[in-house]
Amino acid sequence: MKKYFLVSLILLGFISAKAQTVSFADLLNITSMNNTQVHDFLLSKGFKQLGTETVNNKLFDEYKSNRTPDKQETLLVGPGVKVPNGNTQRAVSYNTLLGSDLDNLLGQAKKSTLTLIFQGADVNKNIYRFDNSLFRATISITFDKKSGSLDVAQKDGAGN
Repeated sequence: MKKYFLVSLILLGFISAKAQTVSFADLLNITSMNNTQVHDFLLSKGFKQLGTETVNNKLFDEYKSNRTPDKQETLLVGPGVKVPNGNTQRAVSYNTLLGSDLDNLLGQAKKSTLTLIFQGADVNKNIYRFDNSLFRATISITFDKKSGSLDVAQKDGAGN
């Protein structure tokens, strides 16, 4: 009986550790998907497209998770830009009202192929910047851990 209880606790731990709807690797992969692939992928993860939002004069598709309001996740998916090799590049911004989601993503980012190149803070949040030859990602978590964001983009051939 003790074995079953222990196994149940371990499984519960794994389930809660993956509480956010999308992983860090998922967000990296979205940067190179075409519009149809992004839409289908996010729908399969339980997101609903709400419409569009303009950020810095660029039109972003806005998606919200179907989680409870206190665990809401929002994704802004930038316009796909075709690069000379035929691939698509886009910026992706993930926002959540649950600090544990961002803690999970931060842990995944630290274990990824990206390198932590900056760790600091501004007036109201901790900032973590990750980089490699293909991607750059910035994770911001408010000091009270009540909200935060992860912005990820694929670099162009020049490393920008």
